[in-house]
Amino acid sequence: MGELELIEGRYSLQELLGQGGFGEVWRAEDSRVGRQVAVKIGYPQTPEETRRFEREASLAGNLAHPNIATIHDFGRTERAGRSAVFLVMELLQGRSLAELLEDGVPPLADALGWAARIADALGAAHEAGIVHRDIKPANVMVTGSGVTKVLDFGIAKAHGGPGTELTATGMIIGSFPYMAPERWTGGANGVPVDGRADLYALGCVLMELLTGSRPFAAREMHELLAQHLTTQPPAPSGLRADLPAALDSLVLDLLAKDPRERPASAAEVSRRLAEIAGGGAVDSGGPRPEAAPVTAPLTVPSTPYPPPPSYSPTVHAGAGDPVRTMLGRRLAQLLEAGPADVEDRLGMLAADLAEELGAHDPLTVRAAYHRAMRVRGRSVTELERILPRMVRVLGLEHPDTITARAAYVGEAAAFGPGDGRRYEEELSEVIEQAARAFGTHAIVTLTARYHLASAMHRGAGVRDGQWDARTAERAESERAWLGPLLPDLEWALSADSPVLLDVRRRLAHDAWLLGDFAGAAPLYWRLFPDLAELAEHGDPEVAYRVLRSIGEAGDPASALAHMNLLLHRLPFLAGTRWLAQEVSDIRSDFRRALRDQRRADGTGGLSHRFGLGRAGRDEQRGDGSGGLSGRFGL
Repeated sequence: MGELELIEGRYSLQELLGQGGFGEVWRAEDSRVGRQVAVKIGYPQTPEETRRFEREASLAGNLAHPNIATIHDFGRTERAGRSAVFLVMELLQGRSLAELLEDGVPPLADALGWAARIADALGAAHEAGIVHRDIKPANVMVTGSGVTKVLDFGIAKAHGGPGTELTATGMIIGSFPYMAPERWTGGANGVPVDGRADLYALGCVLMELLTGSRPFAAREMHELLAQHLTTQPPAPSGLRADLPAALDSLVLDLLAKDPRERPASAAEVSRRLAEIAGGGAVDSGGPRPEAAPVTAPLTVPSTPYPPPPSYSPTVHAGAGDPVRTMLGRRLAQLLEAGPADVEDRLGMLAADLAEELGAHDPLTVRAAYHRAMRVRGRSVTELERILPRMVRVLGLEHPDTITARAAYVGEAAAFGPGDGRRYEEELSEVIEQAARAFGTHAIVTLTARYHLASAMHRGAGVRDGQWDARTAERAESERAWLGPLLPDLEWALSADSPVLLDVRRRLAHDAWLLGDFAGAAPLYWRLFPDLAELAEHGDPEVAYRVLRSIGEAGDPASALAHMNLLLHRLPFLAGTRWLAQEVSDIRSDFRRALRDQRRADGTGGLSHRFGLGRAGRDEQRGDGSGGLSGRFGL
């Protein structure tokens, strides 16, 4: 077993627990005190991402509460040549509320208990002057022993800290389905963003725990904005008949548009939940004393709560209209269910929306966009036609617009006629927008980078097939564009991602064509981990390239074992006599190399001992064009 990686000479990484756009989470051992911990490692791309880690460490690290995950340590380090930050926290084993909700609506007693413990944790944070700002099911864990833990204070705000709800790029931070109205408006018009915004988010979570549904069903940001600002949420009992009236009252109080109409504190929420759980709740819908701020320094203005302003031209004036609601629900159901005839049904829905709401309504544009994305493999004209309306109605920075442009421009650049390089400026702009909207390691961003690399490599030529003959210059060009992209793809994408597999195949083949066996071998290992299966059943030419690369890169023993399997099947395949001779010759070379190794003292690499250059061996054989050099244009 290999030596375990150490962080700061103290935290021994033992098991990867999960990874995503934020980085990685490891189970580790703190050698200094001998305890198991979780180590979250991030690779910040911007100063703001670094500040998120620092904020989580400094704020949550000063909170000692049984329902808040404990932070032990924070620091900066370097891994594999990349700057990284790490956060050491309490090791929790259990499931998040988001995972538990996947199993269905939980028992009422569990839902009430979990919500009460979240309220207790928020009470401790609010008393310390900290607003969490990202309460959602994914950020609450229930451990195996039944303890509820609130996680992730990465975007929390301390009293006296920066007051804005926006990032430097103008994007709202947080999870849109759970954001209070005042968070959407950025605390404008004198409405403060304090602990009561967390209570609103808790109301959203409680609604989901009680009914399996969020208060507002929209999927797009502009629709959620309209619903959170102007639409009254349904009572939970309307979705689940056995709920007591006191729960309706509590949830609707928590979801009040005006922060002053919400419960005065997290402690009040916890108390009301306990009363409901004990069966002694009273309806708190009547007049209450004037709500005090959650923390003393965060005062509420005496002026009336202002009406929500119009923040986006994409919010239709009739957002509460029943026809709009019905059509929006149809679109959401189609996208979620994805029936076999979804393309036709999206087309019919887009026509209905255009007739009822107009061709330039956001819902109409969204329906047309989703249909265009689904049919673009057969025709790009629909996506081409909808893009100008998307830019006009949704804006250039809207996620749907960015995704549509990335698909249309990227595929035209990588696969369309003409010179792919003419799309460089526009595709580079899309990549910058995607990085801001989704993150540098998001699928949209990486795919756009992949298309740009392919376009710049092919230029005015036709893109090469995977195994076609190419010159060394073409192989070098492709490596120059695709090579820098591979580490990001490997870090962000799943092992079976088509984009990742294609880039590995192309770079492995480029390395092979250039005689760079040391570069080809690790890529081939990743693509074909089962060498026996490849040798016995795979493409024989591919099997030869893979085995030869592995052998010449320093592992002739592995190559020899599987070359025998390949040689046994070649006599039964037509047109492979030349390949059988190649395999036989290189097998002899590898056998001599192994004998030399046994006699040698272990110094010097295999490449130096028996001459890895393919052209050199072909010259020694005197076979002219009979070797692979002639076949693959080297």
